[in-house]
Amino acid sequence: MAVETKKRASHEGSIPAKRAKPANPVNKDGVSECFKKFTTELYVSLAPCFINDPINGIKAQHLDPLVMTYFPKAKGVVIAYSNLKLSPENKTTDTDDNPIYVSTVSNSSPFTYLWVTVDLLIWQPNAGDIIEGYSYMQTASHIGLLVHDTFNATIKKFNIPAEWRFVPSQVDEYAETEQETGKFKSFGYWVDENDVKIEGKIKFTVKSVHASGRVVSLAGTLIKPGSEKDAQPVIRERRSSNGGVNGSTGKHKKFDEEDVPTVTEIPEPESESVESAIPTYINSEEEAEDGAIVNNSDSEESESD
Repeated sequence: MAVETKKRASHEGSIPAKRAKPANPVNKDGVSECFKKFTTELYVSLAPCFINDPINGIKAQHLDPLVMTYFPKAKGVVIAYSNLKLSPENKTTDTDDNPIYVSTVSNSSPFTYLWVTVDLLIWQPNAGDIIEGYSYMQTASHIGLLVHDTFNATIKKFNIPAEWRFVPSQVDEYAETEQETGKFKSFGYWVDENDVKIEGKIKFTVKSVHASGRVVSLAGTLIKPGSEKDAQPVIRERRSSNGGVNGSTGKHKKFDEEDVPTVTEIPEPESESVESAIPTYINSEEEAEDGAIVNNSDSEESESD
């Protein structure tokens, strides 16, 4: 039996990083259109006080609290809703053949349950989309953006082109501006490779969408596709320290000459200094004399007694 073997494709060499293609259509200005209509069917409860006005009851209980929150089923933020209808499953006729709507009632709850259909206006950004945001904060670590005057977006330092640089503000500059305008203090601003100040609307690419609870924020990048690797901090440090030569080869350097330890000789002290440094001791005769004096004093004291 012949067995066919296939070799795994080799990935050696430099392969440009792949970026997700925009999931939403792009308009003539090159910006992704993230607003879309999403029709869904919901199984909702209705309080007894709204039994005679179910449409307004469903709006107040379920749809109004849903506005400006992240809706997982639609994978986006609900901006508005329209065309609310009771599902045809709840429609029937009475004894006179008049159309009526019915709902399910349980023995353990006064609430009724029914199906409804509604059209939702969703803001649904995806990774790879190109979006514009207004720059409201610039620091050395990131750029803060406001999309549609509502949603927050952040572009971190290593997602900013390496040719750009940050110009910090002086203490006296932003202190006076803060007192005059009453706004938050400015930490500085970014300039591009032509020393043009970055301000106003900035077009960026969405890297990821974060939905924390009911709040949505975006993480973006200004780096062109295929250049993400060069923007990483390790690559930047290698190129800055080595001047761009042999910075990313990954080879170890060998040095033939080894460091020779230096030896410092300390001269020996002269004989005179050695003798002066040696302590002297009292000889036996001096010790006897001292003993005699002590003994004499002791004998005199004994005689006086």
